[in-house]
Amino acid sequence: MANFLASPTESMVKEVSGRFAEPEEISRERSLALDYFMKLPLEKSQLYTKYVDILSGLNLDSIELGVPSNSRTIPSEIAHLVKEKDEPTLALQVDSQMVRTEVHGALEKEGIVFSDMESALVKFPDLARNRFTKAIPPGDDKFAALNDAFFTAGTFLYVPKGLSVKIPFRNIVLLKTHGQASFTHNIIVAEENTKVNFLQESYSRLGAERQGPALYSEVTEIYLGEGAEVNFASLQDFEGDVHSTVNRRSIGQKDSRINWTVGHLGGGITRSRMDSVLDGPGSTAEDVEVVFGSESQRFDVVTDLTHQSTHTTGHVLARGVLRDSARAIFKGMIRISEGAKNSNSYLAEHAMILSKKARADAIPGLEIFTNEVKATHSGSVSQVDEEQIF
Repeated sequence: MANFLASPTESMVKEVSGRFAEPEEISRERSLALDYFMKLPLEKSQLYTKYVDILSGLNLDSIELGVPSNSRTIPSEIAHLVKEKDEPTLALQVDSQMVRTEVHGALEKEGIVFSDMESALVKFPDLARNRFTKAIPPGDDKFAALNDAFFTAGTFLYVPKGLSVKIPFRNIVLLKTHGQASFTHNIIVAEENTKVNFLQESYSRLGAERQGPALYSEVTEIYLGEGAEVNFASLQDFEGDVHSTVNRRSIGQKDSRINWTVGHLGGGITRSRMDSVLDGPGSTAEDVEVVFGSESQRFDVVTDLTHQSTHTTGHVLARGVLRDSARAIFKGMIRISEGAKNSNSYLAEHAMILSKKARADAIPGLEIFTNEVKATHSGSVSQVDEEQIF
């Protein structure tokens, strides 16, 4: 019997949980997350509920729950992306299966952990388990809850205090199966005075036959200690038969810095939720996101800045270029809490329209609960004259 995601059941949760030797508390959290998914609306914010029609094509009726294959073979489709067989900081995911996640040599000796998520939850309870779903709890978002209920893949990266790692950690995802969902949960922990680079690459090679769209679901939680710096880059280049839902949030302590660089290029429907929480004095977030849409692609992109401490700085720049009948909505909120005096925040969302049928909306917002702050937002959508396009 097919396990379609439009009507997920407790038995489906137990089937996934039973495949892993995971702690009982993780199994219970999966069930709780399923309850949240069934109860939560597609859009919680009243500011954005009238725009949910952009996701009307995200139909889960024909998408089945993907299951791990236990294969450890690197597919030929992405073999050219792997520089060396022994590349020490490379993780590979194919559909719902982690094919490889390893760290070698000097990096391992220095205490760095780079592991698949299921293993990390068992082997490193203090490092991984205590942070799992703390930045993005299942009650935060409907699709984050769905991910928490059914995740089977993902990476855990831990960088001990004082280390600066020049080699980027790469997480490559390849989807190969029509009509299936793949759920990924990533956690990055950068301890005090560390520096780390993480590259998320997402591709698909579904083949010529059409058997319904695939779904990619990702939750990424990033924890930055005092003075830490994380550079997170993401490139999504799915085929048109792949829909994706992405929830990412960083929490930065004193004088930390998160740099996001995100490219939404492919896919059919893309739903992205990004949030930088500036939790310690002097913490900084820089977020640059680009969307290139064509044909009938749909992009629902939310980028938030959450200031919770003094002298914090956040900058977001989201840009889109759309043609044919593509559509994008750029949404974002600057939130400055009562205890976040002397914060500086900027949110910009701009789109260019290259054809008459393409469409974009920019909806930036402010929620400020204190004084002595600087907060600016801007949004624009511009139609480019056809004579200027060559």
